[in-house]
Amino acid sequence: MTLDWRHLKAVVLESDDWGLCAWVPDEQAYEALAGTPAFRNPSSRAYGRSTLESAEDVARLAAVLLEFRGRDGRPPVWQANTVMATPDFARLMPPRFECATLPLVHYPDVPSRWTRPGLWEAVQDARDAGVWWPELHGLVHLPQVAWIEALRAGAPDALRAHANQCFVCSAVEASAEYDPGEPADVRSCALAQAVERFRERFGRAPGSLCAPDYRWDERLEADAEALGVSTFQGRSEQMGHRFRRLRHAFGRLRWRGSRGRRFDMPPRIAFEPRGDAAPGSRLGATAAHRRARAAWGRRQPAIVSSHRLNYAHLDPAWAETGRGALRDLLGLLAQDGAIFLTDAEARSLHEHTWSLRTLTDRIALLRCYGEPRSHVRIPAPAGAVGSALRAARDEGARSALLAIEAGELVARLDPGEYVVEWRFR
Repeated sequence: MTLDWRHLKAVVLESDDWGLCAWVPDEQAYEALAGTPAFRNPSSRAYGRSTLESAEDVARLAAVLLEFRGRDGRPPVWQANTVMATPDFARLMPPRFECATLPLVHYPDVPSRWTRPGLWEAVQDARDAGVWWPELHGLVHLPQVAWIEALRAGAPDALRAHANQCFVCSAVEASAEYDPGEPADVRSCALAQAVERFRERFGRAPGSLCAPDYRWDERLEADAEALGVSTFQGRSEQMGHRFRRLRHAFGRLRWRGSRGRRFDMPPRIAFEPRGDAAPGSRLGATAAHRRARAAWGRRQPAIVSSHRLNYAHLDPAWAETGRGALRDLLGLLAQDGAIFLTDAEARSLHEHTWSLRTLTDRIALLRCYGEPRSHVRIPAPAGAVGSALRAARDEGARSALLAIEAGELVARLDPGEYVVEWRFR
């Protein structure tokens, strides 16, 4: 059965750069770096005073999400593409910056000037509320070898940034963590570390990957697939190809999703208010809403991309504007009767017409949008010996026959959303 995305009106809210210690830790660092080349280029107008999120930033964003409900009664879920480590600036000592491998501080720990009290607890609270879903954005987001070479060569902008616990400089801006110009073994090692740290920190494997700055190649995809990560974001924005705008437009028209064991999310819809509250902004709520409707009309889920810089900034008014614009967009989508998914749910629905999202150790959200009395087999968590099923909304129970067989939940379901409660010994 082919899923009718026009009727489903699905939205995935993808957001990059969470956990990233960039661009600057504080106003003092911005003042010190504002004159360097990386802070004078066009993108710095938006990114220059962006910073690592605080506990308050996460809590306020979660509060906005909890103001709304999709057609299924669930709040919007924020897919926070997360960076899993930061260079340990204190262990990288000038002038030689000697290290066999880049010393790291692992998320949620951060270097001293980036301290954000209560941040991890705020993330956990948002996850518990069902509005925060981490996915993988990389290990450190920066090209390790290019950065270390710039430091060792005495590049003035790299040295000044390092002195302010920052890595934003010309050498870093010209490349990326998984850029093909970085040594292949370094890229492979960084990805393996990132996946391992993600699993340790969030208690599950990452389901999808957004390569920093959209710079990656076939080697990265093969490495990711071998590590169990086979869903990729931003395909139509991938650097290194000619006619990127045409590729993006073609991707909107001819999205296929599956590529063997790999899966490409549809082209992204840019929602980047960047401190601009004007309703008619080119990257604002009205434009994003119009493009979401167009995606549904093309029989695709609407993939909305909104970077962290809109919600975590040294200027509190900038971040508040971002949250206000998000509130406007969510209101429009809710009026349309949208539902809000993660990458993993969108892929599973596309391939199977059902999806399962873990909410707690014992509870999961099951969506089934196939034919009435559809037969489904869904992986059960290790150790599960039974399950109970109930409708996710108070609209009367739907028919369901279920059992646990060979580590799978086997059920016959009518279309709709269900809450699965796993039973363990």
